[in-house]
Amino acid sequence: MIDLEKAPALLRHATEALEGAFSGDGAPDPFAVRRTAAKNAFEAAGLPSTRDEAWKYTDLRPALKPDYAPAPPASATEADLAAARIDGLDAVRVVIVNGRFDAEASDLGGLPEGVTVASLAQTARQSPDALADTFGAHVRVERDAFAALNAALSLDGVYLHVPRGVAVERPIHVVNVLTADGPTFVQGRNLLVVGETAEVKVIETYVVRGDAPTFRNDLTEIVAGPASNVTHVRIQDEGDDANAVTHVQSYQERDSTVSTLTFTFAAGTVRNNSVMVPAGQGGNATIGGLYICHGAEHVDTNTLIDHVAPGCESNELFKGIIYDQGTGVFNGKVFVQREGQQTNAYQQSQGVVLSPDAHHYSKPELEIYADDVKCSHGSTTGAIEPEHIFYLRSRGVSEADARAMLLYAFAHDVVEMVPIEAVRDHLDARIAERLK
Repeated sequence: MIDLEKAPALLRHATEALEGAFSGDGAPDPFAVRRTAAKNAFEAAGLPSTRDEAWKYTDLRPALKPDYAPAPPASATEADLAAARIDGLDAVRVVIVNGRFDAEASDLGGLPEGVTVASLAQTARQSPDALADTFGAHVRVERDAFAALNAALSLDGVYLHVPRGVAVERPIHVVNVLTADGPTFVQGRNLLVVGETAEVKVIETYVVRGDAPTFRNDLTEIVAGPASNVTHVRIQDEGDDANAVTHVQSYQERDSTVSTLTFTFAAGTVRNNSVMVPAGQGGNATIGGLYICHGAEHVDTNTLIDHVAPGCESNELFKGIIYDQGTGVFNGKVFVQREGQQTNAYQQSQGVVLSPDAHHYSKPELEIYADDVKCSHGSTTGAIEPEHIFYLRSRGVSEADARAMLLYAFAHDVVEMVPIEAVRDHLDARIAERLK
C-alpha cells in the first residue's frame, strides 16, 4: 500500500481529486465504478522503482518531485493551435485541453457518414453501450500502477469510432494542450475503435503553454476489427520540463493491421509503454519510434508484443540518438504463445551515443513457446564510425555537416514508416533542427 503522507505531491493531489467531484458540470461520473477498482489496484501496486527490472534504468522520483496540481478546465488559444500546426497536413482537428475535449476548438468537418469523434466522457454518459465491450477491456490495471492511476483519475479524452467498411481518407490530428501556470499534471484517456475493413490514421501532438514543470499520464486504447487498418503516430515535443508516462494498448482481430509510431524530440523524463496483441489469425503489428535525447533528457521505451494467434507478423524498430548527459532506454519483449504457430516476428533496437556522459541501455527479448516460427531480434549501440566521417570529409563536406548527414540518414529509416507525407516532412525538419 502507498503511504500517502510520504508520497510525491502528484499522488497526494491525485487522491484528493479522486475523493472529490470528477464532473465539473454536476453530471454523474460515468467512470465511478472503474475509478474505485483502479484506485485500489494503484494503491496495492505502489509506485515502480529502479528495484523493479522493468524500471531498472528509470528513476521517476526527480520527475515526481514538483508540487503538481491537477490541470484545471481551460480552452485552447490560437497560439496553441498555431504551435501544433503541421505544415501541409489536411486533417480533421480534435483538440484536448488539460485532458478535456474542447469542442469549440475542434474542427470535425468532412468526416465520412457514421464516423464518431467525440468526448469520451460525454459518450460514456449519453451512450454507455457504445463503450461496453471495448473501454478498458484489454488494459490490465493490476499490472501497471500508472495505467491504474490513469483509470482512476482520467476525466475525458477522445472517443473515435469508425464503422465497418469506412475508410477515413483525411488523417485525424489530435492536439493535446496542457496549460502550465504552475506545476501541473493531467491524465488523458483515448479510445479508438475501428470496425471491420475500416481504415483510419491518427496523429497526436502535444503543446505545453507555460514554463512550469508538467507530468502527463496518458493512455490510448486501440481496438482494431477484422481486416481493418490503423495508423497511430505520436510526436512528443513539449520541452525540457515535460515529464510523462504514456501507454498505448492495441488489440487486433483477424487480418488487421496496426502501426503505432512514437517520436520524442524534447522532454524531461519520459516513459513510453506500448502493448500490442495480434489476437486474430493473420494480424500484422508494426511498432517503432525515434528518440533524440540531449541535456539531461531521459526517454525510456518499454514494449510488449503478445502473439496469441497463428499466422501473425510483427515488426519492431526503435532508434535513439543520445548526447550531452542524455539517457535512452529500450526494453522490448516479444511473446509467442503456443497458439502462435507460423508467427514472423522481427525486433531491432539501435542507438548512437555521441558524448562520454550519454547512455543508451537496450534489452530486446524473445520468449517463444511455439515451434513453427521465424523470429529474430538485435541490438546495437555505438558511436558514429570515423571512417564514414572521413569518407564525407574527403569529398569536401565539413565535419559538422558530415555528422549531421549520417545521423539524419540513421533516423530517417523510422520516419519512412509514417504513411503521411506532411508528417514525414515535419519530422524531417525537426530532426534536422535537433541535430544542428
